[in-house]
Amino acid sequence: MLSRMGRGPRRERLRFRQEADGASTREFLRREEADPVNARDGNGQPIRTLENRRKWREESERLAKWFFDLHPVTQKKVTAFVVRCPAKGCLLGRVFRRGDPRTGVRYVWLGESVPGRDAAAIVHWAWDGGRGSKDFMFASCKHGTGRIRLGVLMGMAEALDFPPPTPSEDWLHHYDEAVQRGYARQTIIVPDAQWTARP
Repeated sequence: MLSRMGRGPRRERLRFRQEADGASTREFLRREEADPVNARDGNGQPIRTLENRRKWREESERLAKWFFDLHPVTQKKVTAFVVRCPAKGCLLGRVFRRGDPRTGVRYVWLGESVPGRDAAAIVHWAWDGGRGSKDFMFASCKHGTGRIRLGVLMGMAEALDFPPPTPSEDWLHHYDEAVQRGYARQTIIVPDAQWTARP
């Protein structure tokens, strides 16, 4: 089972370079397979076919159903972090993990695109070479609607499950501001730039 939901061949997306003063510098590798986007064709256009999108959606929904079938206590254990609205801190969604980060794992976003309608998305589908995933998901509450970027969710998952063996203050500044602010509490607050308040 883990072989199906594993991360696949690990692509070198970044590396940590030791500086003379002992600090670690995080370097992103800007190769095509290292970019956190869907694969592209010869013209540089993202490859997103209906079949690719269907596979991504079906697998996301299958894992969401697995999550909902769990006992509430187990749901809390497999939740990696949550996402909240910037207005009042309403819970917009969560990212849960299935599997073991040391062997094979799926990170899945589960939120409400509109009140009462759940939306699921495998966060690192594109990082594993899959095609057809979206770049962001919508999530809303009574205070507004936000765009949840899958790249930010993947950054938080990576920071939590694959941290360097040095204190977080040495490397956390390389991540998005939302990850830096929410790392300690395992909570992402949607940035104002991606939030539309309700009138």
